[in-house]
Amino acid sequence: MKGICLLALPALALALAVPAPAQNAPSPAAPPLKWTDTVSLSGFLAGDARWRRAGEGASAVTTTDLYLRAFELSVEADVRDWLQATAVINSEYIGDALNAGDSTVVVDEAHLDIDVPHTPIYFVLGKRIQPFGLFESYLVTDLLVQDLYETKAVGLTAGLKAPGSTDISVTAYKGHIRSDHMAQSGLLGPEVPDLPEDPAGRVDSWIVSALSSPIGDDWRISAGLASEPGALGRQTMFNVGSYLSFPFHEHLEFNAEFMKALRRDPVPAAGRSFRESAFSVTAAYLLVTREMKDQSGRNYRARKSRRLAHPAVLAVRFEALDDDGRAEALGAWSVKDRICAGGRYTFYEHENVEAALGFEYRRQSVRVSPAFAGPTPSAHEFYLRFGLDF
Repeated sequence: MKGICLLALPALALALAVPAPAQNAPSPAAPPLKWTDTVSLSGFLAGDARWRRAGEGASAVTTTDLYLRAFELSVEADVRDWLQATAVINSEYIGDALNAGDSTVVVDEAHLDIDVPHTPIYFVLGKRIQPFGLFESYLVTDLLVQDLYETKAVGLTAGLKAPGSTDISVTAYKGHIRSDHMAQSGLLGPEVPDLPEDPAGRVDSWIVSALSSPIGDDWRISAGLASEPGALGRQTMFNVGSYLSFPFHEHLEFNAEFMKALRRDPVPAAGRSFRESAFSVTAAYLLVTREMKDQSGRNYRARKSRRLAHPAVLAVRFEALDDDGRAEALGAWSVKDRICAGGRYTFYEHENVEAALGFEYRRQSVRVSPAFAGPTPSAHEFYLRFGLDF
C-alpha cells in the first residue's frame, strides 16, 4: 500500500501544478456585429375611405372617397447604443383630390441621432419633424395644431438630458417652414397674405424646447418657443403641452396642447397683424396597455411605437382655433373648431406586424365674415382606415 501511495505522489503533484484548462483559458471573444444585425426594415401602409358632407342646408354637398393615406418604408440602423440612423421614404394622400394628393415619393425623414458617450449631451442632424409640438394622436386624422404648425425640415438639434426624464434642446434650421405649412393648411381662409413663401438664404430659424416628467411617466409636460424670419420681422410662437395618466387607472389618458402666436407681420389690407392661437385636448381609453419604446413625438419611430403600444383604443378630441379677428377683418373665413370621436382595433398581430381598423367621426365648424359669399369647409366627415405595420 505504501508503494502505491509513493507512486501516486508524482501524478498528484503534476495535477496540482498544471491548472485545469477550463478554469484559466480566456473566454472566446464575441463575434463582431454584422451590418445586418444593426439594421432593420419596416413599413406602414394605410388606406382610407371617407364620407363627407360639406356645407349646410340645401346647398350641402355629399362626397365619398377612397385613397391611400400613407405608404412608408423605413431603414433604421442602431449602430451603437449612442448612434442611430433613420431614413424614411413615403407618399401621402394618393388619389385624394381634397388634399391634392399624388403618387410622388419623397424622403420624409433622414437623420442621425448621436448621444455623446458618458455625457448628457446629444445631437440630431437631418430631416424630421423638428421638436415644436408633440402632436400625439389616437385617431385617424391629424391634430389641428399639427395641420397648422408642423415643422418638417432639415435641421441641427443640440440637446441636454437632465434628471426627471427632462430634455432641453435648441434647434436651428433654414426657411419659413412652419409659416409655409400654416399658409398651406387651408385653416385660415382662402388667402394668407401675411405669411409670404419667400426663399430664405440663411440658417436663422430656431426652436427652443423642453420636455419633462417631474413625477414619473404618468405626467409629462412640454414647452417650446420658435421663431422664423418674416417679411418685416420675426414670426414667433409659443407652445405648451401636457400628458396625464393615473397609476390607479392606467387605461385612461389625457393629452392637451396649446399654440399661441406672439408676433406676426401686419397685413396691409387690415393695417394690423393677427396673432392666432390653437388648442387641442384628447381623452383616450386604452383597452390594452403596453409600454411605449418612444414616449413622445410624431416622427416615424414614435408613431410606430404608439400604434404597437395601443392595439385597441377609443378617443374623443376637441380642438379650437382663434383667428384673432382675421376672418372678419379680411372678409373671409377661418376654421373655428373640430369635434372628433373614434378609435382603433387591432385584429391581427405577430411580433412587429400589426393589422388594424381605425374609424373616426369629425365635425368641423367655420366662422364666416358677412362679406364672404363663397363656399366654406364646414363639414361632417366619417373616416374608415385599414392600416398595416410590417
